[in-house]
Amino acid sequence: MHPHVVIAGAGPAGLACARAILNERPDLNVLLLEAGRPYRRRPCPVDRGLRCTGCAGVCNVVSGFGGSMHWGDGAKLSLLPSGRRLVPHLGEENAQELCATAFEWLTAPLPAKPVLQGEHLSEDALNAFATNKLQIREYPVAVLGESDLRAVIEGWYSDLVPALNLWHTAELVGAEPHGSGLRLTVRTARREQHITTDHLVLATGRRGVTSTTSLLQSLGVRTELPDISVGVRLEMAVDLLAAIGEEHPDLKVSQLDHAQKIKSFCFCGGPNGGRIKLTNYQSAFGEPVITLDGHETTERPCGGRPLASNFGLLCQVQGRGNALEARDSFIATYRERNRGRPFAQSLRAFLDRTGDPGTWRTLDARMPFQPSIQDLSAGRVDRLFTNAEHASLTAGFRRFMGAILTHSGVGLTVDDVLDEVLVVGPEMEFLWEKPEIDADCKVPDLPVYVVGDSAGIAQGIVQAAMMGIAAGRAINSADFAGV
Repeated sequence: MHPHVVIAGAGPAGLACARAILNERPDLNVLLLEAGRPYRRRPCPVDRGLRCTGCAGVCNVVSGFGGSMHWGDGAKLSLLPSGRRLVPHLGEENAQELCATAFEWLTAPLPAKPVLQGEHLSEDALNAFATNKLQIREYPVAVLGESDLRAVIEGWYSDLVPALNLWHTAELVGAEPHGSGLRLTVRTARREQHITTDHLVLATGRRGVTSTTSLLQSLGVRTELPDISVGVRLEMAVDLLAAIGEEHPDLKVSQLDHAQKIKSFCFCGGPNGGRIKLTNYQSAFGEPVITLDGHETTERPCGGRPLASNFGLLCQVQGRGNALEARDSFIATYRERNRGRPFAQSLRAFLDRTGDPGTWRTLDARMPFQPSIQDLSAGRVDRLFTNAEHASLTAGFRRFMGAILTHSGVGLTVDDVLDEVLVVGPEMEFLWEKPEIDADCKVPDLPVYVVGDSAGIAQGIVQAAMMGIAAGRAINSADFAGV
């Protein structure tokens, strides 16, 4: 078998790359490999209050058609200057055009374009954060609810699948130069096989967090160590985050006094809040490790207790060596503390570095909202962090949450909510090593392209699609024998 192009990963980056190729070159044979399952077969047992089992070695949150666009959840499309590190990499004019094209493609299946928020914020919001020496980053954001995201995924599937070969539960596990192209090793549920191709696009996202780096290094590609950030996810009642979430659904801030860098991450605080999901990395880091994922929601029914909202809070690792040493040190501590499975602590106990009395059920019952996941245990989340990391997270939370509460108008201070916020850990960000790639996302001297999260430049659905489009356009200009 010799497809002209093999794309590894059917998330936003891989799907956009395939569309960019087939829009201009329908004569090309494109093979799309997806390590996960079809989009309708990506249920997460945690959503039903059950335990994370890893789903037979393929985490349905990490893998599957749609990638980070997960069937059954909502999503946020954040436009430039979100993901601003792509601008110098792609070039200003090119980046802006790619952003507009990616947004147009991503929303094409919808009956109407979604409303953009996150710009032209109220003076009350800006002043509340400035008082706490924080500046809100303004950029346009579209929130796709569960129904909208289902329509997007279905639209992409129906448009693309008839025009290419799609293999589910098929993972790229090896690549080597072969003439002017590559010889690939692909592992499926039934067997391992070899295929040759002219071009390879790596759009492996979180599923390939370590394996993609290993594959690139086997091809002699140099990679740059990432910046590692670690932290927690804070879960609380919807009304605490709703006001600022309505103005800016993807709330991020900069610190005006240039203090130790702390950042919010994956803010899920609109009127319907959001839920926390678990991402099971299984053997990616050796022994199994599960981390957290925040998902926006717009259609959850309210039960007996108020719905939950959440956001991640991250700090740069401190006192742990280089990036890989820091990552391994943090994961080792996590395995030692709770066997690599997420656990929770009250905000008061986390800030004071003390334990909570009782079990997870006791802690759950104390919260004035319905925690979004039940596969947790109570424990000392604070002990995941060095003293410097904990001090940064503590100071950063007080400033960030203080600004949110000031703007909310609920009349509460941070000290008033210490027993009403759940701290769930851990969060980790920027685990991808950055390979050397050009503005077309191509590796020098090889017919290999690296796009999306795997490139280690910027995260986000729109940003991944931008890179996929850039790679697809570059491939279109190549010569193919016999075509």
